[in-house]
Amino acid sequence: MSFLEYAWLIPALPLLGFLIITLTPIRRSGQASGWLATALMACSALMALGVAFALPHPQHAAEAGGFAMPEAAITHVFRWAPAGAGAPVTMGFTVDGAVALMLAMVAVVSACIHLFSIGYMAHDERQGRFFSFISLFTSAMLLMLLASNLLLFFMAWEIMGLCSYLLIGFWYDRSYANPAQITPRQAAIKAFITTRIGDVLLMLGLVYLWWQAGSMDFGTGAGQIYSPEFLAKIATTPTALGISTATAIALLIFCGTVGKAAQFPLHVWLPDAMEGPTPVSALIHAATMVAAGVFLVARTYPIFLVSGALPVVAAIGAITALGAALIACTQFDIKRILAYSTVSQLGFMVAALGVGGWMAALFHLLTHAFFKALLFLGSGSVIHGMEHAVGHDPNASQDIRLMGGLRRLMPVTFWTYMAGYLALIGFPGFAGFWSKDEILAEAFGAGSYGVGAVLLLAAFLTAFYMTRQVLLVFFGEFRGDGHGDHRPHESPWTMLAPLAVLAAFAVLGGFSNTPFFHGLASYLGQEGGELNLVAMALAVLATLAGMGAGYALYRSAAAAQAEPLEPMFGGGFTFFNRRMQVDELYAATFGRLTAALARAFRWLDDALLMPLVVLIDRAGQLFGRLAFLVDDAGFNDGVDAASRGTVGVGDRLRKTETGIAQDYGAMLFGGVVVLGIIVLYAFR
Repeated sequence: MSFLEYAWLIPALPLLGFLIITLTPIRRSGQASGWLATALMACSALMALGVAFALPHPQHAAEAGGFAMPEAAITHVFRWAPAGAGAPVTMGFTVDGAVALMLAMVAVVSACIHLFSIGYMAHDERQGRFFSFISLFTSAMLLMLLASNLLLFFMAWEIMGLCSYLLIGFWYDRSYANPAQITPRQAAIKAFITTRIGDVLLMLGLVYLWWQAGSMDFGTGAGQIYSPEFLAKIATTPTALGISTATAIALLIFCGTVGKAAQFPLHVWLPDAMEGPTPVSALIHAATMVAAGVFLVARTYPIFLVSGALPVVAAIGAITALGAALIACTQFDIKRILAYSTVSQLGFMVAALGVGGWMAALFHLLTHAFFKALLFLGSGSVIHGMEHAVGHDPNASQDIRLMGGLRRLMPVTFWTYMAGYLALIGFPGFAGFWSKDEILAEAFGAGSYGVGAVLLLAAFLTAFYMTRQVLLVFFGEFRGDGHGDHRPHESPWTMLAPLAVLAAFAVLGGFSNTPFFHGLASYLGQEGGELNLVAMALAVLATLAGMGAGYALYRSAAAAQAEPLEPMFGGGFTFFNRRMQVDELYAATFGRLTAALARAFRWLDDALLMPLVVLIDRAGQLFGRLAFLVDDAGFNDGVDAASRGTVGVGDRLRKTETGIAQDYGAMLFGGVVVLGIIVLYAFR
């Protein structure tokens, strides 16, 4: 059999897990539901790897210096609905090189997260609910990747949004003593509403695209969105705003990415999504939600290339990369540091797309998924061990100031975490080094020196805040003794085995596409990037400088709970520790505006609408009374008289029913006589 023909099974298997767990009694058995979901996810991962290896080796789709989307190896569609005089709406799946790689990445990472969750969620009473949601979440992401058009893409995109809401708010009944601390329920609502802002604008972009093209199908054929004729048309057609149709569509589509991939200014939801279980954080940050945001631009990239939107994309990505890195330097929650790291790394990918580095962005998306999943699962292992020592309060178990010395207490977690750390900071030889170097090379090669300089500074800060985290968590002495009677312990094998698998990808994954071996580029039908020694040297210097600065400041801080940056920067440290007060700004502007609008609508309701409703109600009552009087005085009397007459006639006719045969014979004879007279006079 050809794996390509059965690619639809990749999202179908985790969907089957969701249905079985939801609809059968197995949902009440936590461990059974976990192993079922994991087994089906592992089968899906094997199918995805089979598809990736079965994909035919493409011819180069792009000449040197150019770009073309990878050609589909297989496409299966069916007619879903008519569309009036236009082409019918179709649904189906398509597989090309980019889709195959993303399928393999998402399925493998998700399978590792499923296995990790069996140990992590072992003591949770709602394991069946958790595994059903996480299976549906992964299935939606896989369906989105396989979608043959943007309509099915968007439907799966929205299912992911729903699943993220359910999983972020999984511990919906959890509350904190500090009323200012966001709860899982509030974080879920915040994520849902924030991403909906981008989704509404994305939907407008898709409607505009369909209006222009008459179709949303991927492909270069007539009527498809990659066709040269359509791209030329929207590139030269102006809008009322003075920009081209392509620019308008691209900017609206990019708004969806800004929301889903947590780019400035809609980045605020992702760090608070940490209130969900750690495996959910790993899945959102590595393989589903945020990856979907970046993949949206990559999937519609030909539209961006003929538009004027790319400078906006590059600027938003660079600003996000730097701002999130600055915030990460001042956080104390181990997961929140990684959350802002994700926001920053997504900024790198978006900036790469903005400077024309489609291949670099996709490469970093793939490598980042593995080492970020590793780091989040590693942090989950740390939290799991810390809960044994300091209790289940996340304010204690996730505070890096209470950790320290864990490399001796949790050696497997430490060494695998180190692999993820070195990959993330771009240490030479690790996965992140090759993909981040390619992004910097693309930025400088495209002449976007401002973007390249900002990304270099963000790379320096990445090495700094991750070195800070690693020193405070794993080195020095354990600082949580005053918060419990026990010491942290190593996690069970179900949590450690996924860390080992992901660590291997973090170490070796980058070698799939280096300046010396363009395996990934060749697989995607693209020209491999050239070696840029200047960009590589600058990237290495930024990484080493960040590591050195972090070590210099925190080698002694690892023995105490002091924060050396706070006295150095004072108010600046507080400003970034409070996340640049963006949430406060939104509360003071959009929050107050929303509250003012609510008060205005309430006044409108009380002053205008309610009196009108009361007037209509009273008029209705008056009409009802009048109708009653007319009915009672007129219609009822007439009806009553008619009924009395009918009863009287009936009483008289009833007297003819005597029961005597002679009387009936006389009446019959009389009737015959009358009938005879009528006939006689009628026909004379």
